[in-house]
Amino acid sequence: MAKFDLKSLSVQELKSLQKKVDREMAGRDKRQRKDALSAVKEKAKQLGYSLDDLVGSSGAVKPTGTSPKPKSRAPAAPKYRSKDDPALTWSGRGRPPRWIKAAQDKGVDIETMRIAD
Repeated sequence: MAKFDLKSLSVQELKSLQKKVDREMAGRDKRQRKDALSAVKEKAKQLGYSLDDLVGSSGAVKPTGTSPKPKSRAPAAPKYRSKDDPALTWSGRGRPPRWIKAAQDKGVDIETMRIAD
């Protein structure tokens, strides 16, 4: 293995080297994952299964690197409306918007902004 005198390199040379190392690491990781997946598929085939048979659609066991699909929710109906600007609404989910906080700072009760059902 070649030895580097990192102290003799400029900041720009170090950054360039870092980018090269990051690219190489990503490439190797991708190849290793591909090889591992191929090996698992082959082992499953030897045992008379497909990989899908073993992991199933429920995702009991998933290959590393896959992420579950985010659950999508329908947009929530607004529950609060600004007295100053009726175009500003809030569903009551998540962090309150700035206009709600500003109104509360002025002493406005949030319930007075509730939209009637």
